[in-house]
Amino acid sequence: MLLATKIAIAFLTILPVRLPAELPAEGLKRSGAFFPLAGWLIGGFLAGGAWLVVWANLPPLVSAVLLVGLGAWLTRGLHLDGLADLLDGLGGGQTPERRLAIMKDSVIGAFGVIGLVVLLVLKVVCLASLLLNGEEPLFFALFAAPVAARWAMATLACGVQYPRATGTGHAFVGKVGLGELAIGGLLLAPLIWWNWSAGLIILGAAMLPAVWLRFKASKALGGVTGDVLGASCELGEVCGWLAAVVFAV
Repeated sequence: MLLATKIAIAFLTILPVRLPAELPAEGLKRSGAFFPLAGWLIGGFLAGGAWLVVWANLPPLVSAVLLVGLGAWLTRGLHLDGLADLLDGLGGGQTPERRLAIMKDSVIGAFGVIGLVVLLVLKVVCLASLLLNGEEPLFFALFAAPVAARWAMATLACGVQYPRATGTGHAFVGKVGLGELAIGGLLLAPLIWWNWSAGLIILGAAMLPAVWLRFKASKALGGVTGDVLGASCELGEVCGWLAAVVFAV
């Protein structure tokens, strides 16, 4: 269990974690259970950053930009890259094979750029709005959205196939089982204890992209890749924050 936890943190954050040279398949599979734990760590850093910008009395828009930048740094921009690759593939290819080839290309295209700009602007606007709503809703949302989005990512990796012979996502896609999801679900419990109504709203919003991508990726790509998982995480996070703004949680 400790190894699975370390794998989840190492893959989903920039935090330094020492891993063995050879990662066992069972450890990789079980790491899906601890995706929400990585979300708690990211949320903690974001909450710490929010405390600093509030203490410094920075304007909400400036604070929001800094927090979004902090979030991107904490994940090494990995999920943002996945979103850009997915949008380029979906927008530029006509067959699953062509879409997968475009997603593999390291060059970012117009669809990826537009998607990233829209996503980042939406994140900044949502956080700026939450900064104006008071500290309690802000801190809850900063924890809830990253945690919920990463559990949603784990659900997306369950019961689907990987469309390539090899790749980063091959270690997780189709390997995460119901047991891992159940453990991950327990890591959501503090959110429900903290504020059950707001927690359920943000969780439901964060799940929407994962549900959509499960069907969209299977049809357009022949399965779920690591880029799809990353896109699900980014879209789930922004949907969670958007729900927090809309419903004033």
